Amino acid sequence: MTPKQTTINTVTLTCSTCGSAQFIKLDTNEYQCSHCQAVTLVEDNVAQRLEKILRGMQQPAPAAKLQPGAIVAIVLVVLAAILVPLTFNLGSSTRAPYRPPVIPPLDASLVKLTDVQEMRVRNRNQLVMVMRNETGEKIDSPRVTATFYQGELTLSSASGSPLARTLQPGEYTPVVIALPETPYTRYTLEPSVPSRARGTALKIAADKVQLVRNDGAYRLVGLLRNQATTASNSTQVTVMLYGEDGKLIGTGTGYGSANSLLPGAVTSFDVRCDMLSEGKVGSYDYMVQSES
Repeated sequence: MTPKQTTINTVTLTCSTCGSAQFIKLDTNEYQCSHCQAVTLVEDNVAQRLEKILRGMQQPAPAAKLQPGAIVAIVLVVLAAILVPLTFNLGSSTRAPYRPPVIPPLDASLVKLTDVQEMRVRNRNQLVMVMRNETGEKIDSPRVTATFYQGELTLSSASGSPLARTLQPGEYTPVVIALPETPYTRYTLEPSVPSRARGTALKIAADKVQLVRNDGAYRLVGLLRNQATTASNSTQVTVMLYGEDGKLIGTGTGYGSANSLLPGAVTSFDVRCDMLSEGKVGSYDYMVQSES
């Protein structure tokens, strides 16, 4: 098909047939409309203008130049996107999980058992001893287990609890364990592992303390005064009676008449003592304990 002949509008450089401004150079001063395929011959000055238009259409627009500040900002954003997750992963993999500090158990060998005696009281054989706290910490008084043997044969075991509920460092309390009826040749004593006592000890002072004897029974009586700044609960009094030879022959435990004692308040106590062996009381000792 022969292309249509046309002319180019020399003012606007558009095809006079269809108005398109898209041309293809066929030869010197010869151009074809890209839209209607019309061909025309133009003068030299028109050809130069068309050449400029065609070169502008064929060359891509220059890319926008980034300012140095914009380049730096882009680099920082990219680095942050890479490094932040990496840092988090490294921290997550290397950070050890929190574990509370391990507090070692107390040494049971620091709970000393002394003044061990075998006694017969009211047709019952008993093993009597004194427990002393040498752990350096306040403890809940542990039970004591006695294991009885006949030669190498294990016969039985029995346990007893101290009279005092807790022991401050250096405090002591009696322990009584029932002896078996079966004959034995030896025994071992073992306190359980003591636990650290909770609560805060309060200062409770004893006043007008007397050891009295009524109807053949010994009783320790007196007053208790709360010298602490907080109320006390269940004040315990532990009593130890000693014979004229200094050996333990009687024990007792009791509480103040008032269960709760406000700061500065006073209450009475009356503790009945049980005799572990016959004999005259040469001296006595007592311990007052209370906690908030």
